[in-house]
Amino acid sequence: MFHDHRHRDRSRFGRAIKTACAAVTLTAGVALSGTAFAQELPAWDEYNFEAQSAVMKDLNAKFEAAHSGVTIQRTQRSFDDLQLTLKLAVSAGNGPVVTKVNQGAGDMGTMAKEKLLLPLDSYISSYGWDKRQSDSVLARDRWSDTGAFGEGPTYGISALAEIVGLYYNKKLLDEAGVKTPIATFEDLLASLDALKAKGIAPFMIGTAKNHMALHMIAAVSQAHIDASNRKELDDLIYGRGGTWKTPGNLASAKLVQDWANNGYFFDGHSGIGADDAVQLFIAGQGAFLISGTWYLGDMQHNPDIHFMAVPPPAGIKTPLSVGGIDTAWAITNLAKDQATKDLAASYIDYMVSEEAAVAWANAGYLPATALPEGAQVKMSPLLSEGVGMWKTLNASNAIGHYPDWASPTLLKTIDDNTPLLLANTQTPEEFIEAMEKDYQGYLASK
Repeated sequence: MFHDHRHRDRSRFGRAIKTACAAVTLTAGVALSGTAFAQELPAWDEYNFEAQSAVMKDLNAKFEAAHSGVTIQRTQRSFDDLQLTLKLAVSAGNGPVVTKVNQGAGDMGTMAKEKLLLPLDSYISSYGWDKRQSDSVLARDRWSDTGAFGEGPTYGISALAEIVGLYYNKKLLDEAGVKTPIATFEDLLASLDALKAKGIAPFMIGTAKNHMALHMIAAVSQAHIDASNRKELDDLIYGRGGTWKTPGNLASAKLVQDWANNGYFFDGHSGIGADDAVQLFIAGQGAFLISGTWYLGDMQHNPDIHFMAVPPPAGIKTPLSVGGIDTAWAITNLAKDQATKDLAASYIDYMVSEEAAVAWANAGYLPATALPEGAQVKMSPLLSEGVGMWKTLNASNAIGHYPDWASPTLLKTIDDNTPLLLANTQTPEEFIEAMEKDYQGYLASK
C-alpha cells in the first residue's frame, strides 16, 4: 500500500535474459538480436528512496542491455503522486505502458473496471509467476468485471513483500530495563511507561503525512485477530460486506488516541512526516516505531534496530500482521499492439525474477519472489528478521490487510479524520463511524 518502498549471479542472469529474449521473439515476432528494435517503454514507479532508485536504475540498465534498441523511459513518483496522476494520465493517453499501481478499490479496482489495465493471466501462466508467488498473494491483484476484489482476472504482480511491524531500538530498551523481544501486547504496554520514566520517547512517529498513524491503528487492531478468525476482516477488505464498527477497531483507535495525548508519541509528531520520523528513529530518538518493511534499507544503518511483528495479546496464538505486497507492476491499455504488450510483460517478468529478488535483498529490502537456493545475498540481520517474518506469516495465512483497500475513497477518509482523532477533537467512535459511512456508501454504490 503506502509504500515508498533493493549483484547477482551472472550465469543465472544470462540464462534469464536469453529466456526473456526468446519469449518476446516468439510471441511478438520480433528479433531481438541482429535487428534494430527501437522502442521506448514508458514505465512509472514509486521507488523514490535513494537505495530503491539505485536498484531500479541497475535493473533497467540490465534489461535494456538484454533488449537491443529498447529504452526504458522511467518516471519516479511518490506514492501519493502516483495515486493522483496515474488514472488521469492513462485515460488521457499520455501515461505509462507499464506501471506500479496500488491494489485498492480506488486505484487498480477503478482502472480495471474502466479497462485501463490489461489482465495478466496469460503471462502468469507462460512465465510461471504463480510458481514464484502464492495464490493468496496474487489474489490481492484480482478484480472481477463486477467490481469484486480478490476475484476475476489478475491485473498485477509485485516485486516486494510488505509487513507492517514493530521496529525497536534494543539499546534504548535495555537502558529502560525492558526485556526483548517483546512477548505479548501486555508487555508492550508495560514497556511504554518504563520508557517514559527514563525520559525516552516510547513511540517515534510522524503524523503530518505518509499514513504512519493509519498503519499503527491497523497494526494494533489486526494483532488482536487470530488467523483462524480472519474471515470477517477478509470480507471487509474484499467488499463482501461487514462493518468497521467492531470492538477491536474501536479499542485500537482509542488506544492510539491515548498514546498521542498522554506523552507516548515523539513530541512534535504532528509537524513531521514518516520519512523524517524514520531518520530520527535511526538517530536514536525513540524506542519503538510501527511501520513497514519498505524502511528496512534505511533502518539497517543502525545495528541497534530490530524488527518483529506487533505482539499479540494473551490468548491469540497466530496474530495477523498488516501487509502483503507493495504496489503491483501492471500493463496499461496504452500497450496498443501485441509486441508492446509482450515487451511490457517481459519487463515485468524481469522485475519479479529471482535475479531482481537478489538485487533487492542485497540493498536491504524484502522481495516477494523467493530468493533462489544458494543465492549470494549480503543479508543484514534486520533483513533476516523480515525474511523470517514473511515466511512465518505466509505459512500460517497470517498476512493481514491495509484498511484503505476496502473502498476507493477510504484512504482519503482516514487521512482526513486521523488528525482529528490524534488531536482529541474527534472521539474514537466518530473516527470509526467515518470509516463505516464511507464503506457502506461504497457497498451501496456497487
